[in-house]
Amino acid sequence: MSLKHLQMIRNVINEFEPKQKVLPYLELDSMMLAQVIEVAKQVSQNDINPTHVQNWVRRKYLPHPQKKKYSHEQVANILLINDLRDILSLEEVSHLLGYVNESFLDTSDDRIDPAKLYRYYSQIFDESQMNWEKSLQELEKEIEETLIDDEMVEEDREKVASTLVILNLLAKANLYKQVAKRFLNRLET
Repeated sequence: MSLKHLQMIRNVINEFEPKQKVLPYLELDSMMLAQVIEVAKQVSQNDINPTHVQNWVRRKYLPHPQKKKYSHEQVANILLINDLRDILSLEEVSHLLGYVNESFLDTSDDRIDPAKLYRYYSQIFDESQMNWEKSLQELEKEIEETLIDDEMVEEDREKVASTLVILNLLAKANLYKQVAKRFLNRLET
């Protein structure tokens, strides 16, 4: 794998804003839906629009906003749901977040404030995002070692290496998804 490929991956990773960027917004008492959507768009890789949030409220994954304003707890849950919804079904997201905070609709049973949970999550996520460099270097070595004895023209080698990088990233993503889902299924309800 060439340095060009590694740099391209680094560039993609660096396009993502740190999730901690939105922490100051979670200190506000409340926000209008348009503000929530703008905040979520800053740090999420998922597309989000008002219809998504309204659907989550309608399906009782979030309580109704008070006077059209969402509390910091609701905003934190919106950020978490949005991050997880491409990996887990909404029912699985509800199960996971319900494991620590029983009901989205009642904050009196919360073991941890959702804003604090999001803060912890964002710190860990941002740290792991920074550790991608080491992971990429290891992947580079693995691909070089795999292709070392294979004779092919440089253009073909580059295409094979790029394909292997993408396949490995997808495989790791799928592995993490499957491990997370099995772990989630074993949680107490």
